[in-house]
Formats: sequence, structure tokens, C-alpha cells
Amino acid sequence: MNVVLEGKRVTLDDSMLLGEGGEARVYRLGPRALKVFHTPGADKARKLAAFPRGLPRHVVSPEALLFDGRGRVVGYAMAALDAATDAIRLSQRRFREGIVSSQDVTAIFRHAWLTLCALHHAGVVVGDLNDGNVLWRNKEAFFIDADSMQITGFPCTVAHERFLDPRLYGVDLAKAAALSAGSDWFAFAVLLFQSLLYVHPYGGIHPAYPTLLRRAEARVSVLGEGVTLPKAAVSPRVLPDALCHWFSQVFDRDERGPMPAELLETLRWHRCACGLEHARPACPDCASTHGVVVELLRHHGRCRARRIFHTPGRLLAARVQRGLRYAYEEAGVVRREDASLVFSGALTPELHLALAEDSTWLGLGEKLVRVERGQPVERAETARAPLGPGFAAAQHTLFRIEADWLVDHATGERLGRVAGGRTMVACGSSLGLCLWRAGHAAFASLFAPGRAGLREVRLPISGRIVDLDVVFDQRHALLSLHLEHAGARTAAVFLLDDAGRIVGRRTGRPDESPILAACAGKALLGGRALLATDEGLVALRVDAPTGTLVEGTLYADTRPFVAAGVDLLPGPSGSVYVVTTRDITQLELA
Repeated sequence: MNVVLEGKRVTLDDSMLLGEGGEARVYRLGPRALKVFHTPGADKARKLAAFPRGLPRHVVSPEALLFDGRGRVVGYAMAALDAATDAIRLSQRRFREGIVSSQDVTAIFRHAWLTLCALHHAGVVVGDLNDGNVLWRNKEAFFIDADSMQITGFPCTVAHERFLDPRLYGVDLAKAAALSAGSDWFAFAVLLFQSLLYVHPYGGIHPAYPTLLRRAEARVSVLGEGVTLPKAAVSPRVLPDALCHWFSQVFDRDERGPMPAELLETLRWHRCACGLEHARPACPDCASTHGVVVELLRHHGRCRARRIFHTPGRLLAARVQRGLRYAYEEAGVVRREDASLVFSGALTPELHLALAEDSTWLGLGEKLVRVERGQPVERAETARAPLGPGFAAAQHTLFRIEADWLVDHATGERLGRVAGGRTMVACGSSLGLCLWRAGHAAFASLFAPGRAGLREVRLPISGRIVDLDVVFDQRHALLSLHLEHAGARTAAVFLLDDAGRIVGRRTGRPDESPILAACAGKALLGGRALLATDEGLVALRVDAPTGTLVEGTLYADTRPFVAAGVDLLPGPSGSVYVVTTRDITQLELA
């Protein structure tokens, strides 16, 4: 594709692609990013020409127009934003806990508050304010997709349903400038709430209102009576009274004014000896400085639970490779299961770990290093991948991206062609998977350690991938995805065999089924599929006539020991390891 930027012709190809959404593709060109619309039009051209100048530098605004060969506006150039992360990650407990503190989250939102106030002062309404259009780096927040913002004469006509003011449900945004500073502050409140408590303000379970949207219509937030919080959520009891009151006014009573500045300025977080992070004068769980005692062995009905490992810090990775292997961080030191040193230093969201028996591969950007007992013993490189790490380790090797090839690092063998810097890699002991986007489609390729060739799978999905997880057994992969398309979040789960066939699937909204609710929390154990829910472990099966993944037996006795979204690993003799951010527990059913 050729475009004209500031009088010069520029050729764009897929090797420059940074990302793609329903409206446009974004390419990297030096220090700039170029946004090229799928369907350019006169309205977009007029809006870009009228876009206000002098906005805060943390608003990634249009800097120059892009033209095609006939002089039509087809997009714009803006500053490229390196090493920034979508705000959605702040609301994912398995990503944030122990790595990004609640005090850091507070600092990010203080910064976002200032930028949002400045935009409103300039007469700009963000409109489509959601956790994909706000990025963060260190303790700074950045607002992207500026071309969709509402300026004088050009209303914002799109909004994400999870962040849309319920007062605007059913309103045709394309026909009226309905979005306002008030709806921006509602979306800001949703962002802050879910980032601090790991639950949407209208999440959880209510017997009378089965979905998030119905609870939002009824103004039944998790702050009121009758809503059961997900186990993965943090109770609002950790918040100070003044902040809880403001959230309640917004979500239950339709308050839409700016968030009072002092609520963020005075917010101070503490970590109790029991491990709870809170912003109250005393810990709401124990109101003391004493730690809690966790039983090493517990029984509940037919289920026996044995705690294998606990850390006051953070579990970073766990695998079964000729036994249970894991890495954890405590007090700024990362160690392996035998307490051997990996490294000392602060954890960052960009750091990825992969376990290869006694070795630990560390990935930061394109750089990889293999560590044994605190010493670097090998270095390598891989391509940076937007969907996840561009490398994965098995027991005896590393799989990484070299140019447009998936490479077995131990042998140097090229297993197959992939999409360069857009491919994430995951693997189990005998099967692996690559995933990338191309155009409006997503592709998965399966590979086997020690065997050349990729088995490609075209996934029937659409939208931007916002979360994913994949687990393996000897002959299958179970891929779970959360996607966003046209302002709505959807989910898809695919069971793939080692020939690349889709042998089972489930698609829909995340609140339609526990299978779709979280990407993590699934396991394949020798041909059996298990799902972790707040009600206990659930067996999954494929309904033969339809090929649909459905829920089977509920193992209710496991309920006290599992929660939706925890990691599951196969243990010995049919047991299951339940892995949270702090504990590994082995479950056995009599």
C-alpha cells in the first residue's frame, strides 16, 4: 500500500503493522504511527482538518494527514507510543497483582484525571472512553484514537457498551451528540473501579438481573445488596468511605459531575501482614498486624486439598515438566522452586518468564536470556509480539521468532513461516501454538517439538483480541479468546486437535457461560477438559451433534479451593494443581 505523507510517497507493508481494529490499520514509520482507514470518507477528512491543536501531549493527536494517489485523505500520522500497555490489563488480577500496585494505579489515574479535565476545558469530549483507548506507561496515562473524539460540529458516534452511560442505552449516537463530559466521567469511574477491584461495577451475580447490561439498566451495582462478587474480585471494603460513596453516587444514583480531585490526591494504599492491599486506617479483613494461618491440608467432602507452596510475594510462572516447576518473587528477588536465584530487581509488566526444567528464560522486548542459579548462560533474540510473548520454552528447548520463521532454538531448525513481529508463541510438552492477526482474520498454527511444519487453523472470529490463554495436553490445544468488536466484548473458545482441526467450540458474550467468562482457568488433562469456576471444578465436553463445548459434571466439593480464572495444571495420579498469584494447591478427589 502506498500513501503520501507531507508530500512524500510512503510504502506500507505488513512488516510495519502495529495493530488493526474494525476501523483502521496502524503502521510504524520511524518515530510516528500511521493510521490508515479501511473506508476513508469525506466526513473523516473534514473532521481531521478541523481537529483542535494544542491538546495535552498525552493525547495522541493527528499531526499530519495521509493521502492516496488521487489526493483523498485516507488517514493521519501521529506520534508512536512505545512500551505502553492497554488499561484493560490493570483490571486483570493475574497480570497486575504483585507487579503494579494499587498506589501505582492511583498515580496513573491521577494523571488521566488531569488530561481528561484539560480535554473538557478545550471543548473536547472523549466519547468512546474505554480500557482500550487509554494506555499507560510507568505512571502516565495516554489517550489514543483521538479521531473518534467529539469536537464542535463532529459528534462521537461510537461507544463501548461496558463504559457507556446507562442513561444513553437505546440512544442512536449517530443521530445526536448525546455523549458529553458527564458520560466521560461515568466511563472514567468504571475504569478506575475495575482497575482497583478487578470487577466491573455492574459485574458479579444477581438473581433478578442476569447480565451486566441488565444490572446497569437497573442501577444495581456491586456496592449494593444482593450482588455476589466473583471470587477473583477485591471487596469494596478496601476503599475509603469517601471514595465508596462517590462510586455509589455514580453507579447507583446517576451522579455525572467531575470526580473530586481530593479523592485521588488523598488515596493512600497499605499492605497488611495478611497480604491484603487496602486504603483504610486498618485492614478490613483482620484489623491487626498479625498474619493469617493457612492450613496445609484441608478436606471438603470427597476433595482433599494440600497446599504445596505459598508466598507473600507473587507467583510468576508454573509448569509441570517432570515434576512441578515454578518461579516466584519475594522482596525484589525472583527464585525457582528449589529457592535458587533467578535475578534480583523490580518486576515490570514487560518482563516474561518461561520455564525449561531447571533453566529460566527471561524475555524483555526482543532480548532473551537463559538463567541458571542466578547466572546468565545463554542469550538469544525474538520478535516483539503484541498479543503475548514471542517465545515459549519446553523442557529442552526454546521456540522463538526469527524474521518470519518459528525456530527451534536448540537445533536451529525452522519449523515454519509465521507473521514476524505479530506472532505470539505458547507450548506444552508435546504441542505448541502460534497466533497472529492478518487483515480481519486471526490465524493459529500448531507445531510439535522435534517435528518440522505448521498445521494452520483459520479461526472464525472478528474483532480486536484483548485477552487470551491456551493450554495443552499431548494431542490437543484449548484456546480461549476475549475480543472487542463494534463496542461490544465477545468470547470464543476452541478445542483443536494436533492435526489443526477445530473439534469443539463455544462463542458468545462473556456473561453467557462460565466457559466464556475468563480466558484463564482451563486445563487439559489426558483428554479431559476442566474449567475452574466460583462454584468448583467443572468437566467440559463436546456435544457431538453440534460440536459445542458444554459444561458437564460439577465437582462441588472443590468449591472452597478454586475460583474462576485461576490457573490449572495436571498433577500426578489424576490430581489437579490450582495456581493463584500466591499459592499452589493440589486437589485430589476420593
